[in-house]
Amino acid sequence: MKLLICNWKENQTLSDSLLAKKMLEQSDLSNLKLVICPAYPFLPILHSRKFYLGAQDVSEYKNGSYTGEVSAEMLKSLDVQYVIIGHHEREMYFLENREKQKKKIQNALEQDLKIILPIGENLMEYQLDKTEEVIEKKLTELLSDIPENKKKNIALAYEPIWRVGKSNPINKKEVMKVIIFMKQWLYNHGFPNNPVLYGGGLQLEDFANLPEIDGFLVGNLSLNVEKLCKVITEFQNSTHVYKS
Repeated sequence: MKLLICNWKENQTLSDSLLAKKMLEQSDLSNLKLVICPAYPFLPILHSRKFYLGAQDVSEYKNGSYTGEVSAEMLKSLDVQYVIIGHHEREMYFLENREKQKKKIQNALEQDLKIILPIGENLMEYQLDKTEEVIEKKLTELLSDIPENKKKNIALAYEPIWRVGKSNPINKKEVMKVIIFMKQWLYNHGFPNNPVLYGGGLQLEDFANLPEIDGFLVGNLSLNVEKLCKVITEFQNSTHVYKS
């Protein structure tokens, strides 16, 4: 099935989360794998048979004296199945580097969590035509040592940083060129069937315009539950289905 990852970031109250859960459980989710990634406090209340739970981050440490951190083992005990690692906002606001991200990936894989790895270039890199160079560097640094039996747990998301928050139409030709590059990298490095998603400046019409993509990573569009239900409808109408 296709993947729809909803990253709520530092948004949504308890009542918002409960309302979203109620409406999503009434929606037709038969043709997609919906993953809701709320803030940590709301993970326990969002258990559902209709959709999956994802975390927005995970600690680089295992259980111990690390105040404020949440370990992969803790997430697993909450029936969390997905985790976003390496988001550019973690790099920008919390100075997260590749070394920390590799530790997070290792800890998540030890608990058999599925990893969503967002990757994208900034505006200067895009203007200098360095998109593929940036993506290849991050993939090489983070995925070169993944155990063979854990490779199936990796999904990529192309999320150009310069497009986040933009409302202008997506250039489908540019997006597909990068998606194909990422799929080729995965294939060449022993990840032959892993999904590649798209995120960044998404509008409702993009879900119908990009049916070849294995899924989407959405932020703002997923915060309003009515808009999210419209996204799901558009998503369901897409013809391409990723075989998970």
